[in-house]
Amino acid sequence: MKIRKSFCLLSCILCLVSSLLTSSYPQDTKTFLYISPDQYAFIDYLINSGRKLPQFVFQQPYETTVFMDDGKYAGFFGNYWQRFYGGENPSGSDSITGLSSQAGLTGLSGQLQLSDKGKYLNEVLVNRYHASGGIHIVYPHITLGNRTAIDQEYKYDPRYAGDLSESENWLYGRVNDAYMNLNFSGFDFFIGRMKRNWGPIGHYSLMLSDNPYTYDHILFSWQNSWLKLSVIAARLEDLRAYGYYPGTNRADSLAYYPNARKYLAGHRLDFRILDNLQLAFTEMATYGGPDREFEWAFLNPMTFYYGLQRNDKLVNNGNWSLDLFYKPWKKLTLYAQFFIDDLIVNNEPGQNDRARYDDRLAVYASVRAGDLLLRGLNVDLGYTRVWNATYRSRWTYENYHYRELGLGYPCAGCEEVQLKLAYWGLFPLFVENTFILGRYGDVSLTQVNLLQKEPFPVPPVTNNYANIFNLKYYYKTWLDAFVNVQYYRYPTQYLNRLNQGSDLTVSFGVNVLISGIIARPD
Repeated sequence: MKIRKSFCLLSCILCLVSSLLTSSYPQDTKTFLYISPDQYAFIDYLINSGRKLPQFVFQQPYETTVFMDDGKYAGFFGNYWQRFYGGENPSGSDSITGLSSQAGLTGLSGQLQLSDKGKYLNEVLVNRYHASGGIHIVYPHITLGNRTAIDQEYKYDPRYAGDLSESENWLYGRVNDAYMNLNFSGFDFFIGRMKRNWGPIGHYSLMLSDNPYTYDHILFSWQNSWLKLSVIAARLEDLRAYGYYPGTNRADSLAYYPNARKYLAGHRLDFRILDNLQLAFTEMATYGGPDREFEWAFLNPMTFYYGLQRNDKLVNNGNWSLDLFYKPWKKLTLYAQFFIDDLIVNNEPGQNDRARYDDRLAVYASVRAGDLLLRGLNVDLGYTRVWNATYRSRWTYENYHYRELGLGYPCAGCEEVQLKLAYWGLFPLFVENTFILGRYGDVSLTQVNLLQKEPFPVPPVTNNYANIFNLKYYYKTWLDAFVNVQYYRYPTQYLNRLNQGSDLTVSFGVNVLISGIIARPD
């Protein structure tokens, strides 16, 4: 019966959307910039130097319009995405596909991205190859996309969200992007999987980040020139879970759930108050349990999840965040993000709950500058702190992760200072260096919250530093070469999980893009 109701509701939504799409209202096509660190580093530079500002800066992936001016693409990366989606080749002589092209991005296009790199780690030189095939159908009101990758790195990722039973042959691929996006006059309906980051560009959001592997979700949004409302929902992985027996909160009374379900739901308001000032408010919830079904009440964009728990007995772990973006001067940008998992308030007279339990908070602040000290130089100085029990609940099926990778920040009980310097003045040569100094407690995102006060960070504490150096040469929009050097004082750092415990890793290689139009409308 529940399945039938869910199917009927989804059918009604699709019928409504279909009726909108058949109208004659003019609407541009919509294509996305897949989140890649170097290209988003360039957008960050555009923002910090005052050259460009996305309409809603906190919501990534951005659309390709971030590189457009009066309907035309501008710059190298604009030309790259024009090529990626099969649009016009601005130079007219930079194609290796042999296919004729026309202006615009409408039609059926295909892409093949190839990469091969040498990797020196643990005093051994190894080879890692990557192949990603994509197909996109882009028309007014509708975009469909699929990108499937075969990547040797999956074999060595302890958090890989896939099956490696056949990895001794070549089966270590994954469908990373697969979606349908419908849009009409400010309304969007997205169903599928794609990386998202709701927060400062180029940094893991405390609330919804691109840290985990992609997962299937639905997302409704509506926007005008100054406001955007978003609603997201997903069923995450089933898992073996632990939690307190009902009515108990003792560490010796944990129950084991061999097969618990897990869900994610959230809604968000982004405000573009001024050209240089944006705010965003988000409420997110994780919930689940043995045999629990999806709760449609969480799709209500104007409800409060805390109220659903108190009034309707829909138990969940609610999270809230406030994002701030402000540019006091053209070449200076300020970001801040404040996250609340749970705030302990002393309600009982004579009872100090904050002395007994940890607050579950997180904060991030960043000062960024573009062209301020040197033309072409982008500077990002940031500070992050995540409290001990943040992202963890009394039941592990409410913990804030997907397959052990944090849905928000990648760690809890941690504190970091980060300095990132990126230089674009030598383009097509790009140079970037990131230095991270941090301390990390003995905390895992998969642990149950034991509801006890602990020192921050939880001992034993690891004081660590890391340095990540990138050098990239963009020879053509379809070809680039790179060198990456990473050093970690303690190689267990969360960013180092692909390097098999190596403290020093050197990678070098090339990336190739082959793309073209398969079909266009008459």
